[in-house]
Amino acid sequence: MTATMVGLEWMPPPGTVWAVEAGEYWDAVRVDRSLGLLALKELGDSAGPVIQDPWGKILYFLVPPGSTRDWDVEHTVPCGPSHYVGVPPLEAEEHSLHWVIPPGRGRGCTRPADLRRELLCVIRPRAVVPGGPTGTRAHEGGSLERAH
Repeated sequence: MTATMVGLEWMPPPGTVWAVEAGEYWDAVRVDRSLGLLALKELGDSAGPVIQDPWGKILYFLVPPGSTRDWDVEHTVPCGPSHYVGVPPLEAEEHSLHWVIPPGRGRGCTRPADLRRELLCVIRPRAVVPGGPTGTRAHEGGSLERAH
């Protein structure tokens, strides 16, 4: 994870959902729920805050502001300035818009390179993806060789 997220002034009070513009506090990467959950499993403790929209079957991974500018991962949508993300209160329940991983003390945004790598592992399991440790790692549907 990156540096701790500064303040939570973008967090709505209990019982409300706010539409927060990406780009100031964080950017977001919108991912289909099934792909996102597989990537989230691989990210493990390195995942930052993640919002789930149960109706649209979508996950939003929060990444550092400005980091989606050149985002190019297929089957995902980068959300930077001029994109709004529905943000639930911390205590939202699973049947509504809610946090899969809430922001909290010491938890920063997901590192974009880590998210990109794990999403590509899920989307194209036999691809060679730069930026990770060398070697081969087993993934759902195949293995991924990481380039040096």
